[in-house]
Amino acid sequence: MTLSAQPIPVDAAAAEAFPGVRVLARPAEVAPAGAAEAADRLWLAQHRLWHEKTRGEIRNHPRVAAYRELAKLIGTDPDKQPPSIQALIDRGLRGKEPGRWPRINPAVDAVNAVAVAHLSALGLFDADKLTGDVRMTVSQGGEEFFALGADHSAELDPGRLVLADESRVLSLFAYRDGRHQAVGERTERVLLLGCVVPGIDEESVAAALDHAALLLGGQA
Repeated sequence: MTLSAQPIPVDAAAAEAFPGVRVLARPAEVAPAGAAEAADRLWLAQHRLWHEKTRGEIRNHPRVAAYRELAKLIGTDPDKQPPSIQALIDRGLRGKEPGRWPRINPAVDAVNAVAVAHLSALGLFDADKLTGDVRMTVSQGGEEFFALGADHSAELDPGRLVLADESRVLSLFAYRDGRHQAVGERTERVLLLGCVVPGIDEESVAAALDHAALLLGGQA
């Protein structure tokens, strides 16, 4: 049975402080070999579209611009810390030879390729490392967060938009994920996440999540 994307719960504080920001989630299975091959084909198709574009053309694309507005809303500078799809295009495709796109592991690479193809900000968590449901909330201050790539955990300031499950903060939303639920080479099941913001419609994000699920399963 095909599982469609569903919105994760957003608490009242997050909805009030960050209006119009939502996350769709969709579970998926991972078949690494098929995903790697399909991701490379998709990256190559996107390379043809983007490798001659200027930074300004990338930054001013309406969908990229919508995510840049989200960056401002959550308190980051989109010029210093560009949204994920802008960074993927600029660092992996613009002015680069084919094959220079970022490689982390097959599952992450596949989802990144789909994110660029649909211009939808996507993420993924190892589903077997989650405790209960994932929700969007606002930090109260003092929560422990161990960011991916960091050497140690840190306490969060209040007012940060986060994704959390029943046990911990999982992500500083649209900025940095935690290490606990990071997807690795042995991940078999993931929770795919897609970011809906003003200017990015829910239907297009749901379509990107469906594409990512097919790619991860080696079916696209």
